[in-house]
Amino acid sequence: MTSLTMRPAPDPAAQADTLNAPDAAGGAPASRTGVADRYQQAHRRQERARRRQRLLLNLAGIVLFLLGWEAIPHVFTWMNPALFPPPSRVLQAALPMIASGELASHITASLTRAAAGFSIALVLGITAGFLTARIEPLHHLSEPVLHGFRSVPSLAVVPLAVLWFGIGELPKIALIAWGAFFPIWITTFIGVRDTNIVYLRSAAALGAGRARTLFLVILPAALPFILAGVRQAIAVSLIVLVAAELSGSTRGIAYMMSLGHQLFQVEIMFIGLVLLGAFGFLADRLFVWAVKRLFPWYQSAS
Repeated sequence: MTSLTMRPAPDPAAQADTLNAPDAAGGAPASRTGVADRYQQAHRRQERARRRQRLLLNLAGIVLFLLGWEAIPHVFTWMNPALFPPPSRVLQAALPMIASGELASHITASLTRAAAGFSIALVLGITAGFLTARIEPLHHLSEPVLHGFRSVPSLAVVPLAVLWFGIGELPKIALIAWGAFFPIWITTFIGVRDTNIVYLRSAAALGAGRARTLFLVILPAALPFILAGVRQAIAVSLIVLVAAELSGSTRGIAYMMSLGHQLFQVEIMFIGLVLLGAFGFLADRLFVWAVKRLFPWYQSAS
């Protein structure tokens, strides 16, 4: 006869102790570590899939736009292709300019001006925003002047900039800095001014001085407002760039468009429009990328 060996039933408590026992290195329990690793891997896969999907949709949007643009002169036969050239004709006009290096020269000049003016506005805008928000007499003293100048369009300052600084690079950079300064200043001012009083009292109760409160409490609290103003100022810099380059330039994207208008070469004007739109989109994407790298805790709208 076959004998049956009776084995004791496993102890649930012992199994739990085995699962939750720390690994050989003395770290977290093996089961918990495995779950965390699997969750992180799944999250990374989802992020990569989301980025790929977004990139594909962006490319699809560009392709659909170009196809629709190309089809417009063929669908609407009453439209003159010389006045509304399709992308194929714009590309044909751009190829000789690319080969000769003329287009690269215009792009370099425009981007250099925009970057210089924006950098000046970034430093001055954030500094003025902090000072006017934290020093009440200074705020009241500068309020009518800054808010008054904020309502003055940048185009209205172009003739004065040419008279004061001539037709060199200085008036163009000054105009771009003028236009980009006010969005950064007003958003920085609002962010610093509206810092929750509870944060300030908590920092004072913990013994934080003025400098530590400024950099560890006020600046992080105002960061969403500052970043919103900086993002808007990037677009404003490109807008004012066009007005600045129309005031006596010999190089630049807007100058190229003006030259195309004078010579009745609409394709060259469309080249400038495409470049301005492309640089605006790329600058915005670069800003979002930099924010995610510098401030990983800040979740900005893409």
